[in-house]
Amino acid sequence: METPVWLNKANIKITLDARPLLASGIHPLEQVIKESASLAAGEIYEIITPFPPMPMIEKMVAAGFDYFSEQQGIEFHTCFVKK
Repeated sequence: METPVWLNKANIKITLDARPLLASGIHPLEQVIKESASLAAGEIYEIITPFPPMPMIEKMVAAGFDYFSEQQGIEFHTCFVKK
């Protein structure tokens, strides 16, 4: 998947490293939905996970976000941009 033109690191307003949450059995979906609601159009929410967060991607796309996800080493960095 090619990096989208909207993915500008300067527009990342929130970054959540969800690995500790997931390791303790907490799913970050509700937190991501709540926090991303404060974003303006074009602003980006980044989440770092040990796997592709497919259910989260589906919910965020349904809520009006575009996304880009890529593997960096053993981590997945997924960015959601508010349309």
